[in-house]
Amino acid sequence: METKVLKTIKEWVPQAVETSVENDYQALNELAEYFIQSMTMGGAGQERASESIQVVNLLYMSGKLHDKNAIENEFLARIAEDETPGSLKKHLQFFPKELRQAYLKTIIEN
Repeated sequence: METKVLKTIKEWVPQAVETSVENDYQALNELAEYFIQSMTMGGAGQERASESIQVVNLLYMSGKLHDKNAIENEFLARIAEDETPGSLKKHLQFFPKELRQAYLKTIIEN
């Protein structure tokens, strides 16, 4: 059975996840990789990154605690792994207010 998170990502950003992805954690991790790659591309990549963040923000704002924890533990934590002072500013500009707060919390906790 597809969850809300998995269904939304597959529907709105199908190019970010493989069809074999079966759970929220895999989908969020692959979406994070897609976001990271898109951020390094510039131009059209910036639009792809923005699209990814908007989908994650939608899921985060409307999600239950399980969904929010999955987003923090898989999507945001994966992005935070490669964070540098220069990329932090760039990433925070892309994140909506609510997701920005969750991202900073994730960085501090990890």
